[in-house]
Amino acid sequence: MRYKMSEQLIKFQSTTYGDKYVDAKVETGDDNRGVIYGRVIDKNNKPISNAVVKLIILEDPNDPLSILPITHTFTDEYGQFLFGPLPPNKTYLIKIWHDDIYVRPVTIKDKEARHSCITIREGKNSDNSERKLPINHSEK
Repeated sequence: MRYKMSEQLIKFQSTTYGDKYVDAKVETGDDNRGVIYGRVIDKNNKPISNAVVKLIILEDPNDPLSILPITHTFTDEYGQFLFGPLPPNKTYLIKIWHDDIYVRPVTIKDKEARHSCITIREGKNSDNSERKLPINHSEK
């Protein structure tokens, strides 16, 4: 069986009997969508679970009021979060809250964030995020 995927999900089901087997090959077209993933940790490097992580698109990076909220998620027991697939060539803003405390916004520019993980460290009025990719921080 051979399937070609574009922007749709391909589903198939197969049943084998005895010593039979099925080979399946899935080809994906050019797909330049991406994901944003990372960790939220406290000042003692412990993961923060159940933090709210909100994803926002900055439609005009020069205008902080041109925001478009996209979605939100919660960190898992390891402090990890994931957003995707996401459209390319956008500037994203991540806002994080934990126990009603606003942690910090993080701005991610598409081309700077390829193949990288964000680690955001909790800290009051400090810029102490691990820079595993170029990001712009601003305390609010």
